[in-house]
Amino acid sequence: MRAAAVAGLTVLALTLSACGGAGGADPSPSPSSPSSPATPSQTPSPTPTAEPTKLADLAGIEVSSDLTAQPSVTAPYPFAVEQTVSRVIVPGTGAAVPHETAMVRAQYVGINARTGEVFDSSWSRGEPAVLPLAQMIPGFRDGLVGQKVGSRVAVAIPSEDGYGAQGNSQIGVEAGDSLLFIVDVLDTELAGPQGEPVTPPAGLPQVTESGGVPKITIPAGLPEPTAVQVQPLIQGSGRELGPTDGLISHSVCVTWGGTEFYNDFGATAAADAAAGATHQALFNSLVGQHTGSRILVTLPGSVAYPNGNPTPSIAPNTAVACVVDLLFTEAY
Repeated sequence: MRAAAVAGLTVLALTLSACGGAGGADPSPSPSSPSSPATPSQTPSPTPTAEPTKLADLAGIEVSSDLTAQPSVTAPYPFAVEQTVSRVIVPGTGAAVPHETAMVRAQYVGINARTGEVFDSSWSRGEPAVLPLAQMIPGFRDGLVGQKVGSRVAVAIPSEDGYGAQGNSQIGVEAGDSLLFIVDVLDTELAGPQGEPVTPPAGLPQVTESGGVPKITIPAGLPEPTAVQVQPLIQGSGRELGPTDGLISHSVCVTWGGTEFYNDFGATAAADAAAGATHQALFNSLVGQHTGSRILVTLPGSVAYPNGNPTPSIAPNTAVACVVDLLFTEAY
């Protein structure tokens, strides 16, 4: 269930998007690109046309460690790298970015390694960016997968993993330019629930797990719910879901007769086509819960499907039970 959700997630910093990369699409940056970018601490080389120094690693690049301020960077401009390489400046202790299609909340600075000029900065816009890695240039995406929340990471990207042979003239990136990003990983979509297990009270559907996928069983004779019931099974401690937030989650839902009609566990980018995934009452029941949580929700028939549902086929006034893993939330 990338619930009604993901379509509304605020996505900034689209100068990072793959549109200008090796794929060959339109390289135009987003209108959200900063109009007055900041300047790195080291003065750019007075001869930016000089042959770039080839760097095999980032040991010679100095980056400040104060996470409350835009990083200052000292580097041997002009330089280039032949493959994407990263270096952790400040180690984090939080969850790791799980995969290349994850959502990540971050502060970052993008620098042209040929000129030393900053061409993009979330700091200059006054707020972190929410970045869908699937839409980012390949090197940026590859450099962040596996990095932990709380980290400051330097990522150097060759042209092939950046804006390719086209470059991006609107932000001063020429064909062949390597890029340097300094990224503070503030939050990430989770791979699964993370938190403290909670023992549910009696009188609810039973939830077991196999391979990370929950299975809901309605015990024989269990009365249908007469009101919405919300029971944490794992209590997360991440960001609290607000009533107008976007939500990325995985969910499984069954009718009170025990028939499973929705299950997006195992899907990297779950669609919200099934009725169980976009049910407003189900979303409303999750408001106030925290990312990292696994929540059991039961909906009476009068709330779930008072008029039934054609696809999947659900009879009118059918009560349902759902288990939802909250993986990422964002205000919009």
